[in-house]
Amino acid sequence: MNHDLHDRYVPDTKLYEGVGGQLYRGHDSLLKRDVLIYLVPEKAAPSEWVMHGEAALEILSRGETTDGIFYVLEYIPGLLLSQAGAKLSLKEALGMSRQFVSILLEACAVRGRGLRLTADNLWLTETGEVKVIDSWSADEAAIGHEVEQVFRLIHYIMFGDVKLILPPAQIIEELALSYAGDPFIVRKSLRGMARQAEKKSADRYEEMLAQTFEDITALYQYIKNTQLATGRKAVDTSVKKERIVESAEPNQTRLRDTRRARAAMRAQTKRLNWSMPRIPARAITIVAIGLVLLLGGVAVFSGSGTDSKAQTPAADKQAAGVEVPDVGGMTLAEAGQKLDAAGIRYKYYLESSFSKTGTVFKQKPQAGERISRVDSMELWVSQ
Repeated sequence: MNHDLHDRYVPDTKLYEGVGGQLYRGHDSLLKRDVLIYLVPEKAAPSEWVMHGEAALEILSRGETTDGIFYVLEYIPGLLLSQAGAKLSLKEALGMSRQFVSILLEACAVRGRGLRLTADNLWLTETGEVKVIDSWSADEAAIGHEVEQVFRLIHYIMFGDVKLILPPAQIIEELALSYAGDPFIVRKSLRGMARQAEKKSADRYEEMLAQTFEDITALYQYIKNTQLATGRKAVDTSVKKERIVESAEPNQTRLRDTRRARAAMRAQTKRLNWSMPRIPARAITIVAIGLVLLLGGVAVFSGSGTDSKAQTPAADKQAAGVEVPDVGGMTLAEAGQKLDAAGIRYKYYLESSFSKTGTVFKQKPQAGERISRVDSMELWVSQ
């Protein structure tokens, strides 16, 4: 096989083999860089169909072999979407699907319809970007089923490979039932996108894709906001339960203590109302200002014999607050102990992420910044 390629490009590791061809990770022996080499068994489409831009891996070279054609593509650290293996939540899958629709929009503007959008034709970079590999050949079977392709990719990255070609209605139902909340909104939104694709796919294709992008974004934001509100509610509930447990005691004792406290407060209020005459607000203000000036003078007099330079850093430090420690990657319990030791109040939200379940993957303020003791630090915990 190496004899069929130009001496400059050498295939090293096979990444994929299918009907469309063979994908290898290789190297450029002249420029000493990694590349992707795509071997196509048949003559490819004309070169004017090739996509160039943000949505596709850039084609560096093209040549012929004894069996067909080879394309040399830029290598961006990452892997095939089919090899990622991560099962995402519905919110995460919808966020990634926005890139799928963006690829279709760019393909529509550059080379028309018929782009093959599958997990074996998409490259997932280390930064989370999705790029199409084979952007030159046309798939006639994909025309008219672009939104269905997007739904199948969402299903794939959520549940993995399914050895059956599921009907679109079943895919939509499984995506809706995967949502932890009420599936009605998800089901209604996905069905609306599918109906819109059927009506506008023929004569208003680009308009249909743009509307689908907006609808997926709206559904993504809805799920994100709902999960954030649910996480905050769960945190508030847990805090209330902890306070109840800490102050737990027999009901009768608490009732007697409460009655005694209320009686004492009523008696004290009566004594104050009886014994204290009404004092004008202006007189109270003058007395308060006098006390402040008096206390300030005493403080200046008492501190005149000390080294003011030695006191300044401590005062600045106290005014600036407490330095925030780094709790990223810790469990919630570990982070709580560290923040309690530093005297920092905190609250946390539960949110889906690629981090280990139960660990802190984001904090605000960041480590090294300072926070007042009266303010609360925010933590995001993976669920």
